[in-house]
Amino acid sequence: MTEDELRKLVTEVVREVVKSAETKSPVVREEDEPLRRGPHHRPLPAPKNAEALEQYKALTPSRIVTGRTGTRYLTKSYLGLRADHAIALDAVESEVPDGWAEQQGWLPLRTRAKDHQEFFLHPDQGRRLDDASKARCEKEAERGVDVQLIAGDGLSAHALLKNGPALMKALSTHLAGVGFRVGKPLFVKFARIGVQDEIGVVSQAKSTIIIVGERPGLGTGDSLSIYTAYGPKLGQDNAEKDCISNVRDLGFVPERAAARCAALMKETFAAGGGGVKLTGGDPAFRPHVVNH
Repeated sequence: MTEDELRKLVTEVVREVVKSAETKSPVVREEDEPLRRGPHHRPLPAPKNAEALEQYKALTPSRIVTGRTGTRYLTKSYLGLRADHAIALDAVESEVPDGWAEQQGWLPLRTRAKDHQEFFLHPDQGRRLDDASKARCEKEAERGVDVQLIAGDGLSAHALLKNGPALMKALSTHLAGVGFRVGKPLFVKFARIGVQDEIGVVSQAKSTIIIVGERPGLGTGDSLSIYTAYGPKLGQDNAEKDCISNVRDLGFVPERAAARCAALMKETFAAGGGGVKLTGGDPAFRPHVVNH
């Protein structure tokens, strides 16, 4: 077969393919639908109660009732997932800059983790203070307070930078408002939740509260958690602690979370402990508190 004959054959095959495609599915010109790519969007069946469905969608940032294209996400949904995944990655990699804690009026400390990478790879290093910070805590932290407040970067320093100052201020106000003596706030770099145990022991506090950046989910890089512990001791069991999570503007806003935490601490002190000891506590707020 000569080159001319081969070229002619290929041309005829292409024409047949194009003709077949046009017969099965009309060509949509780009100027008619400039934003459309790939198969047509398949709309969802009409809901029985459209108004109620829109209310549900407005109540959550979760992706519900988004539709599909074939077996795939819509392009808008896919790009949103990629963007939210990037937010989570950025949050995990974020760090609190030097000097920021002092600007908030917090005593700066750090754990045994030498850097961010070691903090990720060796969690235990984030549960104990390094020698210099332990000595500083012994010297400068207030002794024997009812509640020692601690701010930690956790797995999202970005969350602490964004929501930490407002939450710490609200916690101080609400805890003092219900009669607790609150110690000067501390900040711990490369902090895991368990560092509150050692700080409580060193400062001889009756209880500790640590706020930390949560492990980010998709698009939730600004979320904080509050962990409370009564009668601090090294390696305190998580069953003795309580957690209030999703503290952010789209979740449990700092002011409300702080008020809830103050009520929780009153019950904790009355019960002589938290966590499982509060099983029979006030059912009005127990659904908002998750044992950790």
